[in-house]
Amino acid sequence: MKLVIDNPILYNILKILANSNMPLGAKSISEKLQERGFNVKKDTVQYYLRMLDEVGLTRKIGLAGRIISEKGFEELRKGMVRERIGSFIELREEYAYNANFDPWKGKGLVSLNIGILPEEELEEALKLIKRCIDRKLAMSPFVKIYEGDNIKIRIPERKVGIGLVSTSVIDAALIGHRISSTPTFAGILQYIDYHPIRFVHAISYYGSTLDPVDLFIKSGMCSVKDAVENGHGTIPADVREIPLILRKRAVNVLKMLEKIGINGAVYVSGAENDALGIPVSNYRSGIVVIAGSTPLAYMLEKGLDVEIRILGSYERIEELEFIENLV
Repeated sequence: MKLVIDNPILYNILKILANSNMPLGAKSISEKLQERGFNVKKDTVQYYLRMLDEVGLTRKIGLAGRIISEKGFEELRKGMVRERIGSFIELREEYAYNANFDPWKGKGLVSLNIGILPEEELEEALKLIKRCIDRKLAMSPFVKIYEGDNIKIRIPERKVGIGLVSTSVIDAALIGHRISSTPTFAGILQYIDYHPIRFVHAISYYGSTLDPVDLFIKSGMCSVKDAVENGHGTIPADVREIPLILRKRAVNVLKMLEKIGINGAVYVSGAENDALGIPVSNYRSGIVVIAGSTPLAYMLEKGLDVEIRILGSYERIEELEFIENLV
């Protein structure tokens, strides 16, 4: 719709609502717009929200505020290519910087990828997640089950949600220890004998209007089933860069993450400017991390009817459930 495509403020209001797990009012939206460099007063935001309501892109939820509609999500997927190039980086950074997970204490907020599936498939889904964890092809053994009405995410009737720790937990831990982390590429990582060998495909985060990991999963280009069940296959993964001078500190943080069960980082490059086939900038180190949505990709390949929502929610890690207690 031309209304939104040609108006960056309206477009960003939709983005803010799309990234929120709850209804937002004009005041909150105005503050978030200011964070993005738009100086828009509360009254003006209310005017824009009425416009969006009229064309069906947003919906008012009583006094709580607005949520984005399905029509609004579709508008975001189509509108303003210039605005959307590299936009997933912004979402990744928002989730990484808003999380406050501390690996030394094992406490704090982590971001989750969400899988929505029929209630009758929950038991099988948990078994598949456990299989990925046993093969170290999942970020963590901690999950969150969402059932019925939930203020954080919308779960359709007769469906259930499974939250899995996302790769942003790595970025949050690094940032918390004064190590800047910049995602650069997402790709398909080849495994042989249950060991990561090389990337066979890659897309730059900065040149894409879509989440590359989600794209690789839904395109059917991965073979997670083969990687999990016989050790020879391909899985979604990505690369982030850190300053080379901080490599030793980063390795210590990753070791601490491993001690509490977060095993997503599979490779840390040195001065060779190469991370399993992905180029790394001069004076930088590349960290290869398996995608937090890998178990969800496995569910798809095994025939489960799962809807994948990348970076769908936040939860405190100490409130997640240990997979061993659910299977």
